[in-house]
Amino acid sequence: MNAIIVFALRMRALMLALFALVMIAGFIDFIRLNIEAYPDPVPPLVDIVTQNPGQSAEEIERYITIPIEVHVATAPYLSAMRTISLFGLSDVKLQFTYDLTYEEAEQRVLNRLSQLPALQNQAQPTISPWSPTGEIYRYQLVGPPGYSVMDLKTLQDWVIARRFRAVSGVIDVTGWGGRTKTFEIQIDRQKLVAYGLTLPQVLQTLNNSNINVGGNNRQYRPAICCRARRRTYSVDERHPNHNADGSKWEPGISQ
Repeated sequence: MNAIIVFALRMRALMLALFALVMIAGFIDFIRLNIEAYPDPVPPLVDIVTQNPGQSAEEIERYITIPIEVHVATAPYLSAMRTISLFGLSDVKLQFTYDLTYEEAEQRVLNRLSQLPALQNQAQPTISPWSPTGEIYRYQLVGPPGYSVMDLKTLQDWVIARRFRAVSGVIDVTGWGGRTKTFEIQIDRQKLVAYGLTLPQVLQTLNNSNINVGGNNRQYRPAICCRARRRTYSVDERHPNHNADGSKWEPGISQ
């Protein structure tokens, strides 16, 4: 220890030069440092999330998680893989080495997923947005009496999620659970035969009855914009259709 002190005192110019070099290097690293409230020094982590409602955890593991594992296992610089299979949800976390940046690791995973065969029920794997702090906030949406699960899902997708994404610093909002509002058509084959119709005609009529067609402007004061409204907004809006003999028929719609 005394020899080091004596050497430093004798080589004062060298010590000052080393001190200045260390200060300059520290300042350069400081201005390049990505400062976060909770810094994450771990290597790139790519999170693959796949939703397939209605499947048990065992089915998710067999038909979703394992095929994804097999396809991404050969990605270069992959150091670790962790998976979670829940009811209707598959989560595959891929840990890469420091040889890659997050963007490079994400691109390699996307290349592997593009070659993945079609999963059951056409489930689509997505990559969760990158965040140095990971998942921070979870919440459960509860409505007043009379609010169904479908109403809560609609409120989450069209109101709450949009407002959360508008908050500065929020990367993404991922909803899970609930029921999405859909319209289901139940076909009575006996009535189709009685009216002389085919199933493709019914499907084409349904497609045509759910389209808004633009018109033109009438030059009044003020100008009037004309359009044909054919989009179905509720089950009570059933547009009549015509048979070959000119008679009308209406498809029965059940929600």
